[in-house]
Amino acid sequence: MNQEKKFKTPILIIAWKRPKQTRELISRIKKIHPSILYIACDGPKNKNIIEDNKVKDTKKILLESFEEINTKKYLFSKINQGCKLGVSNAINWFFEHETEGIILEDDCIPDLEFFSFCQEMLETYRNNERIWSITGHNQQNNIQRGNGTYYFSKYPRSWGWATWKRCWVKYDRDIIDWPNIKSKGILKNKLKNKREINFWENILDNIYHRSSPNTWDYQWSLSAFLNDGFTIVPNKNLIKNIGFDEDSTHTFGGDLNSFLEKDHEKRKSIFPTIHPDYFITNEKADEIVDIYEYSGGNKISKIFIIKKLKNMKIKLKKLIKKYNFEK
Repeated sequence: MNQEKKFKTPILIIAWKRPKQTRELISRIKKIHPSILYIACDGPKNKNIIEDNKVKDTKKILLESFEEINTKKYLFSKINQGCKLGVSNAINWFFEHETEGIILEDDCIPDLEFFSFCQEMLETYRNNERIWSITGHNQQNNIQRGNGTYYFSKYPRSWGWATWKRCWVKYDRDIIDWPNIKSKGILKNKLKNKREINFWENILDNIYHRSSPNTWDYQWSLSAFLNDGFTIVPNKNLIKNIGFDEDSTHTFGGDLNSFLEKDHEKRKSIFPTIHPDYFITNEKADEIVDIYEYSGGNKISKIFIIKKLKNMKIKLKKLIKKYNFEK
């Protein structure tokens, strides 16, 4: 394999206790022939032998899977750090060595175009401090946003993403300045409405005062809000999340998200790149993300339940009709 045919952007893999999903992610990454890999895996909780063995199996798979890659580093924790420390420590370690790169957790399976898309965007916006990150996760249910290959969002997304060290150095997982930020009402200038402001203030209050939820990504979103950082979102979903199972830490409700990923590899190519006409965030697209992920969570749950009930009602009518016909 010639060096020029290899994928040059550094990639960080973050894994824990999902050997099956890790194998699938590795299989996808191998297809692009990466040049530089960073591989992190959190440690066992030492409470459940079955789970501990899954961690052991995952580490074994990671160690045995990239013999052909010359430039690779490993960060294997002997203890369980949890989501907040485990993921953020892995990304800290990554950016101790690199200035930019792609980050994939073990349940995020990318379309092959995801890698080229991230690489091109990292190069294009390398020195543009308004751009905070690139994601492969599109939640617009096949709705085209703008005339470009991609659009801009105020929300970072962590299901397959990329960023620069210049942004990550501004990240604070403990959000130590949150009381000051809240007292000055800074988010009121960044967010759209009272419902959204209340959601983020409640979430960040819980993280600051109670370290709950045990996660890292709300803090990353806060850093984007504070720095007016845009996230690049492709106008085609490039990530399939396969983490909706008993080993999930935070991803539950797979049925709710499944309709967001319709044959993501069968649709037309995202290339050649067409840049957006305007350097502004797409408010309609961000409203959808807010409904799915943030302050509209209860609303979308109700929509999902109503949809299920309607389907049940239709099935019941068909059964009654069939019963009456046979009778």
